[in-house]
Amino acid sequence: MSKSFSRRTFLKGAAAGVAGVAAMGLAGAPVLAEEAESWDLETDVLVVGAGGAGVSAAAEAALAGARVLVLEKAGLIGGTTNFSGGVMQAAGTKYQKEFTKYQDDTPEKHAALWIKAGEGTVDEELVTDLANGAPGHIDWLADTCGLKWTSLYGHCHIPYVEEELMADRIHVYEGGGGIGSGGIFVRATWAVAEANGAELQLNTEVKKLLQDADGVVTGVIAEQDGKELRVKAEKGVILCTASIDHNLDMAKRLSPQQYYDLNNSTVMSAATDTGDGIRMGMEIGADVSGFGGCIDFCAKTGAATSNQIPLFPSFIVNQQGLRFVCEDATYAYHYRAIFQQTVALDGPTYMIFGNSTFSDPATVWTEESAKADVEAGALYTAETIEALAEQIGVPAANLKLQLDLWNQYAAAGEDAQFGRKTGLAEITGPFYAYKNVAANLGSLGGLKINVNAEVIDVNGNVIPHLYAAGLNAGGWIGPYYPGSGTAVMGTVHWGRKAGAAAAAN
Repeated sequence: MSKSFSRRTFLKGAAAGVAGVAAMGLAGAPVLAEEAESWDLETDVLVVGAGGAGVSAAAEAALAGARVLVLEKAGLIGGTTNFSGGVMQAAGTKYQKEFTKYQDDTPEKHAALWIKAGEGTVDEELVTDLANGAPGHIDWLADTCGLKWTSLYGHCHIPYVEEELMADRIHVYEGGGGIGSGGIFVRATWAVAEANGAELQLNTEVKKLLQDADGVVTGVIAEQDGKELRVKAEKGVILCTASIDHNLDMAKRLSPQQYYDLNNSTVMSAATDTGDGIRMGMEIGADVSGFGGCIDFCAKTGAATSNQIPLFPSFIVNQQGLRFVCEDATYAYHYRAIFQQTVALDGPTYMIFGNSTFSDPATVWTEESAKADVEAGALYTAETIEALAEQIGVPAANLKLQLDLWNQYAAAGEDAQFGRKTGLAEITGPFYAYKNVAANLGSLGGLKINVNAEVIDVNGNVIPHLYAAGLNAGGWIGPYYPGSGTAVMGTVHWGRKAGAAAAAN
């Protein structure tokens, strides 16, 4: 149950929200709705968005006996979750004990890792709540939604996180784990929601939130087939529209890395992820949290996406021809560093490897595929490291020094610069350079929430009957994505919590 909320507090929060939205050049203002107003549709719980968070919220609210209506902007359910592998992180589950050596892992260790990866920016209460809830969601997805968990793996290391906090926690269900298999989880969860009475309307874009004179969110204004719909929600509205993935204006102001990726990289999330829920929340005074990072990885090599796959012998250099990061640290960690070096030195970074790398079993290139990539312009090659430096425009002396250092570390079996754990082998020519280009699976950051997934305004008060879930909510992931399975577990956790809280109003 949301705590009381005064008219004065509402007006102050709404005014602050309008000012914030206006500062970003976004149109809109709060809309007041009186109880006597006519409605086109009515429900108990209204879910905005039918991605992983939306279907989870719908299923939980419907199981609790609420009337549930889901409005989805696109013509199909799933959103960006469809493009994911559907894997989910959890600690201490029976499946972790069955499939891995980690027999004594705990949600406390899991939370500690996530908090440390948050670098002081996350809401520790949210992170702890997520870690504690994750094992139960794994069971719920098996027992209620019919997913069959078949294996686990872990994310790659983070240089400043203690080894004892690491474990194989990434759960894979039957048919999952590959790009595009997140839809299995979406369809299974939606089937539960639908079987319990939840209704869905596709191609329906929610435009504004409606509130009564006391600031309670009472419904939304939506657009369907060119017509305006006023939809009443007796118990609550749950925003599940992802982050600002394809909103160039909001990204420029809130997330420099996402803004860079929109202009220079491949953003692979659903095109409908344009920050709608965040914008609507801000219009009525909602606070935001957790902006700055995004989910970046190397689609060409898959570098550091799984602790089961060592990174082949290679190193990454900046425009000065020098290493700057541990290359086999988990993918979004080292891609954050790539972004930072790219903008700081106004030029791309490169992955350097050699002909000797082709003999490594983890190498993604062969001599033949490397030759094809050279011909296609995707790789640079030269007989000497100095000639390669000239091709990619970095100081030859620095690149030669870096190669010599790398080979010294390889001979000693220890990376004294950055603590690289895998792929420490001598690199000899001919030499190759691959320009690093991020593949982006979405922005991090969203509306500020509490552990009940209630949205918090800029004055620290709950906005009654308004909830946010998944990546529409912020503060539970830090300045870089801490490893596969975090986001999808977050969609389940915050979706279910929002659905339960709204249904209980």
